[in-house]
Amino acid sequence: MGVDWAGPVAAVTRRNVLRLFSAGVMANVLSGCRHDWPPAAACELPYPIVDVHCHFFNAADVPVEGLVRYVALREKLPEAKLSADPLQSKRLENALVVFLVTALGDVAPKAKAEDAILKKRVPRPSDAEFERRKDEQLRIAVKQLVALAGEQRASLTARSGAETPDYQGLLEQIGGTPGLPQGLQRRSGSVEEADVDALASAAKAHEQIGNYLSFVRLMQDYRENLAETYARIFASKCRFSMITPSILDFEKSIGGRASPQHDQIDVMDEIQQLVIKRHGIHMHSFVGFDPHREAQKRGSSLENVRYAIMEKGFIGVKIYPPMGFKAWGNADPKIDAALKRLYDWCRGNSVPIMAHAENSIGAGCGYGNMASPAYWKKLLDTNRYNDLRINLAHFGAFDEVIRPGAPTGVMVSCAQDKFSGPPTWEDIIGKTIGHGRRPNLFADLSYLSELVTDNTPGLHEKIRALLDKWLRDYDPDARHLMFGTDWSMMALEKDYNAYVPRIAQQLKEANVSEEDQQNIFWKNASRYLGLDRPGPTRQRLATYCRKRGLDASWLSQLEIA
Repeated sequence: MGVDWAGPVAAVTRRNVLRLFSAGVMANVLSGCRHDWPPAAACELPYPIVDVHCHFFNAADVPVEGLVRYVALREKLPEAKLSADPLQSKRLENALVVFLVTALGDVAPKAKAEDAILKKRVPRPSDAEFERRKDEQLRIAVKQLVALAGEQRASLTARSGAETPDYQGLLEQIGGTPGLPQGLQRRSGSVEEADVDALASAAKAHEQIGNYLSFVRLMQDYRENLAETYARIFASKCRFSMITPSILDFEKSIGGRASPQHDQIDVMDEIQQLVIKRHGIHMHSFVGFDPHREAQKRGSSLENVRYAIMEKGFIGVKIYPPMGFKAWGNADPKIDAALKRLYDWCRGNSVPIMAHAENSIGAGCGYGNMASPAYWKKLLDTNRYNDLRINLAHFGAFDEVIRPGAPTGVMVSCAQDKFSGPPTWEDIIGKTIGHGRRPNLFADLSYLSELVTDNTPGLHEKIRALLDKWLRDYDPDARHLMFGTDWSMMALEKDYNAYVPRIAQQLKEANVSEEDQQNIFWKNASRYLGLDRPGPTRQRLATYCRKRGLDASWLSQLEIA
C-alpha cells in the first residue's frame, strides 16, 4: 500500500491558508526578486535548429500534486536520496511532496486569466507583486511543515510507518540538526516570523530541496515568462528556427483540477504569436489527447484536438501512455477505440503524434512500462498506420542495458517499476524502423541528461558507444532521430543552459557526421512535422499565419530536396 496522499495533501486546504493569514503570519513577507537564470551557453551550430519537444505549461495546467509527484520528483530522488536509509529516505520524500505541493499553492495564473491579460482585457500584476505572492506561498509551506512536525512530535508518530511522511525529519534537513531556530523547538506549535524567514531561506539554499523550489517557482510563473526564459537561455545564441511545445491532459489519470484544455489552447495561440514577433522563432504547439477522457465521452478529447489543429495553429498531438494506457492492445476495448479515433483522424489529416516513450511518470504500479515502444510496434504491425508520423520521445539513455534492475524513478512504484534489462527500448525502436521500412517513425533526444549532465565516470563513453552502434545497426543515415530540449523540465538539471552545444559535442564524439547532425537538429523534424514539402500541414500553418498577420514565407525554408 502506498501512502494515503489524500490525508496529508488535502490537509493543506483553503481553511489552513485562511487560518495562517488570520494569525498574522503574513505580516513579514520575504523580499521578492526574479529568478537569476543562467546565461545562454555559447553555440556555434551554423544551421537552423528545430526543437520538437519542449513545454511552457505552468502549475495551473496540471493537477498540482501530480506535477510534484510525477514531474518535479520523477527521476531525481532515486538517484539523490535524502537519507542513506531507504525507508527513512522514502518517509522524507513523502514529506517533501506535501511541502512542495503547499509551496506551489494556487499562485500560477490560470490559462483563461493569462489569455485575458495577453489580449489586454485585464491588466497584469506587477512583477514585484507576483514575486511577493510566490514568497508568501513558500512561507505558508514552511509554517505548514512546522505545524505537521509539531503534531508528529506530540503524538509520537513521526516515524512509525514505512510510508508515513517524516515532517520532523524534513524540517531537520532544512533547518539543520541541532540548529533549528529556538521557536521551532517548543511543542506549542507557535513559531516566530524570523524563524519562518530563516527556514525559507535555508530551504532555498539546500542543495536538493532548493533545486525543487526553483522548479516550483518556475512552475508558478506566467506561460509567457516561460517562453521568454526559453528564448533567452536557448535561442539567444543558437539559431532556433522552430519550436513545438506540448500541453498536457492528466486530470483523468492523476486527479485534481487543471485549466481546461480549451483555455490552454487559447493562451498558447497568443504566445505563439508573441514568440514569432519578439524573437523570430516560429512556434506551433502540440495539443494533449487523453483516451480516458475520450472513452468516457466520445469526442470530448478529440474535439480539443480538432480545435487546436484546425483553428489555433497547433501542429501535432501529444499523448502520455504512462498515465495508464498502451499505444495498442489495451484490456479495455473502449481505450483502444478512443485511440483508434485519434489515429484515424491524424492519419486522415496528416497530423503527427508525439508519445512519451520513457519508463517514467507512471501514474500507477507498472504504468511506466506502458510507454514501451513494443506497443507501438504492435500498432504498426497491423499495417493500418504506416502513413502515421510518430515520435517516440526521450530516446537515448539505454537504461535497460546500463541500469538493469534499477528503479525507474516513478513515484508510485512497485516491483514492476524497474528497468528490465535487454532488449533496450532503443533496440525495439530500431527493429520497428526495420532498416527504413517505416520512414515515418522517429524518436527524439529530449532530456537526455545522462549524456550531457550526469558525471558518472564512464557513462558518457558508454552511451556514445551504444548510440554509435544503434545508428550503424538501424539508422545509418540518421533519418529517424530528432533534437528536443524538454524545457522547462530540464530546469531540474544543473547546467541545462548548455544542453544544445553539449548534445552537439556528444553527437560529434559518437562519430555522427556534420550532415547527419543536420538531420538530427532540423531536417528529420521537418519531415516528421510535415514541413519538408507542400502539403496539408504547410497549408494549415500558412492559413493560420495569414489570419494572425504573420509572414508565411518561412515555411519554404524548411523544404528538403
